[in-house]
Formats: sequence, structure tokens, C-alpha cells
Amino acid sequence: MNVLEHWTVDFYDFTAPSLTTEDLGIPDLGDLCSRATLNGARHGTPVILSPSGRPDARINLFFREGRMATSQPGTWRRYAYTLVVWLDFLDAIGTVWDRATVRDVEAFKDWRITDSRNEERVKATSFDTDRAGLNSFYTWASSRFDITNPVSTVRADDEASPRQAYGRAHRDPLRPAGSTSRQVKWLLREALEQWRDIGLRGYGFDGLRRSGRHGGGFNEDRDAAFVDGLYGTGLRLREWASVLDVELPASGRERMGTAWLAAKCVKGGRDGRTYWIPRRVLQSAEGYLDPLEGSRAE
Repeated sequence: MNVLEHWTVDFYDFTAPSLTTEDLGIPDLGDLCSRATLNGARHGTPVILSPSGRPDARINLFFREGRMATSQPGTWRRYAYTLVVWLDFLDAIGTVWDRATVRDVEAFKDWRITDSRNEERVKATSFDTDRAGLNSFYTWASSRFDITNPVSTVRADDEASPRQAYGRAHRDPLRPAGSTSRQVKWLLREALEQWRDIGLRGYGFDGLRRSGRHGGGFNEDRDAAFVDGLYGTGLRLREWASVLDVELPASGRERMGTAWLAAKCVKGGRDGRTYWIPRRVLQSAEGYLDPLEGSRAE
């Protein structure tokens, strides 16, 4: 008889007051957080329970070893909730996670995105996150427990010829049509500066101001300095947007200066960190902020 209706997930909270097993009416097993730490858990590590109320040690081990053990709590939560939804789906179709097939994953995709019986359907981009999480889990499980990975990423008949005659790469068969590509494209400085000057400052491809346009408006210097800072520091959009002018060092002779990013502004971080900031970025910001000649004063 099931104790719970569904698979559930909870997360270790090492900041909460310690509980002793005596409080639960069972023999004293010592401090639970200490035992969890010895077992590889950290603050925020997930614990997934089956409907019977018992954990599957193999599933929970995924979060305690290898690359996943060093991930951030936000990553754990995302992967844990993906697994819980997947495990509930497998229960509904009468199978278990270590015997799941490619057909089961394809049915899961259909149920998550298009099945009208599912009142909590998701968009293609959300399922793409599910797919990536399940692939990471099964890739680990296949090497750890010799379990077949049902989350196919390349069809078998594509392996010998990765590109079609027209030069287009085969699409991941499980990736929804509406999901975005994760391919990274590097943008060289010259291309960035051309985009900045044309898009934000009103120049043409010939390097001259476009006819009838006087600069990029009131915010030309500000926007250009912001773009220079994003590219030069490598900070995320929200991180760089959080920086105050009083936090910037003065430009000097050094090609690169350092500045401090507060903990609350670091994505997924519990601590602040130092980041590098090029001299040309500082000069661009100083030009905009200049109280006499800078456009901010205007």
C-alpha cells in the first residue's frame, strides 16, 4: 500500500535546528546532519522518496558524487524536480526508471508538451531542460550501474554520416522544434564594436554618422559604455547592471583593473567575488560620468 500519492523531493537544510532520532520514536542514531554529511550530502542536497515512503539509494546517489556533487543548489533543485515528474510518469504507465526505453521518453515528451489530458503542459523550452536533466542522470547511471540510457541524442543510423547532403546537421530527435539551440558562437571585438557603433551610436558601415541621425540619442554614451562593460568583464547582464559607479576603480596605467561583485549579485553564488575590468571599459564609463563633459550631466 502506498504511503504517498506521488514521488516527492525534499532538500537538506543544515541551518535548521538539529533533530535527534529519539524525537521520532526510533533508537538514537546521532545527529542526522552529521550522518548526512558523512554520506555525501550538503546543504541543499535533494532527497527523493518513492510513493512507498522509501528512497531509491541509486537515484539519490546521483546528487552526491561526480560532477553533480559540486553543482549549485539551483541545479540540484531543477534536476530533482525533473526526476520526480519523470518518475511519476513512469509509475502512471507501469514501468520503472532502470528499465525505461526510448519509447517511454518519447511518450513523456508528448505528455509534457501536447497531451490534452495533461493540464500542466509545458513549452518546448521547458521540456528541453527536462531532456537535458534526464540525459545527465542516465549518462551517469549507465556508467555507474550499467543501465541503458533511454534519452537518445543521436539516431544510430546518423552516427556514420553526421551531416546530410545539404550540409545540415541532424537534429536531436528528442529536442522539441520550439527549443533554442545551445551552440555557442564567439563574437570578436571588431564585430562587437561594429554592432555597437551601428546599433547604438547611429553610424553606418562606412564609419560615418547616418544621414538625418545625430548620434544614438541621450543615452548613446551610457549604452555604449554598458556594452563595452559586458564584453570586457564577462559578467552576466544582471550582474553588470547591478554595479554602482562608486564600485568602479579609477582607470590607471594597468591594462586590467579589479573590482568586487557583491554576493547578492552573483548568479547562484553564496559569496562575492573579484572580477577583472579592462582599462578601456573604465575610461568609457568615466567619459559618460564626467560631470563637465559627460552626457550623463546633460
